[in-house]
Amino acid sequence: MTRDLPGDLWKKLTSTVGLVCVRHDGGTDVMAAEWSYFVNKRPLCAAVVLGPRAASRRFLESAGEFSVTLCAEDQAALADFAGSFSVTDVDKTGSDLVRLGAPEATATPWVTGGVLAVECRLRQAVPLPVHTLFIGEVVAAHLPERPPRPLVKHGAMHTLGEPVRRTGIVASAELRHGAGDVLRVAATGPAADGPGEWRVTLLDTDGTPTPLGSHPSTRYDDLLVDIPLPAGIERHRLPGHRVLVERAGAQPGRTRISGTGR
Repeated sequence: MTRDLPGDLWKKLTSTVGLVCVRHDGGTDVMAAEWSYFVNKRPLCAAVVLGPRAASRRFLESAGEFSVTLCAEDQAALADFAGSFSVTDVDKTGSDLVRLGAPEATATPWVTGGVLAVECRLRQAVPLPVHTLFIGEVVAAHLPERPPRPLVKHGAMHTLGEPVRRTGIVASAELRHGAGDVLRVAATGPAADGPGEWRVTLLDTDGTPTPLGSHPSTRYDDLLVDIPLPAGIERHRLPGHRVLVERAGAQPGRTRISGTGR
C-alpha cells in the first residue's frame, strides 16, 4: 500500500472507448471518450466524460444533444486519431475512417461501424474536479446487423477476450435472530445441468453434515433462502460451523456463518 498515488492509476479502469459526435457552426466534431458509460436503465441514459481542453464541451452544452458510438475493435486507429486532435486543429470528419449515419431523433449524426450508437438529449452536466460528466437521455439507438466485438480500453487498447465461464458456487450465510433463529443463505453459480434446486448442508467443526434441504432458485436464478435451524442445533455452537451449497453441474461453495456472535 502507498499514499503516493501513481499518476497513471486511472489506467487500471477497463471500459469501452466511445466516439462522441457534437454539432457546431462549422459542421460536426468527432472526439474519443475513453470514459463512456450507461448510467441509468429507465430511462436509458448515457454519460461521457470530457476533459477541460475539449472544445466539444461548449458545443455540446450549446447544442443540448450528442451522439456516442461504442467502438468496435477494428476502430482502434480511428479512436486514436479522434483523441489526438481537436476540432480547432482539423475537421476530423474528413477522414476516410469516419462514416457518419443520419440521425433519427436528433440533429446530431453518429459514427457508423461500432458496437452500438445512441442519440442523446443532454439532461445534465456534472462538473468534476477537472473533467465534466455529460449525461444524456437516449432517444434513438443504432445497432449493426452483425454485432462486432468491442474495443476495450485498459491502459492501452485491447480486443475483448473469451467470456469468463463460471464453474463454482459463491455462497454466504448469516444467522438471523428474531422469532426463532434462522439461517439465511445466499448463493450464485452457473446454470444448473438439470433441476435447478440448490442443496444446503450444515457442516460442524468435524465436517459432520446436517442436511438443510433442497431449495428452488429465486430471482435471476440465484438462491436466497431463510432456513430454520434444525432441532438440536444450538446457536452457541455455530461458530466454527460452515455451510455447504451444492447444485448440479457446479463446484460446491462453502462459507462460514456470520452473526453467530450476537
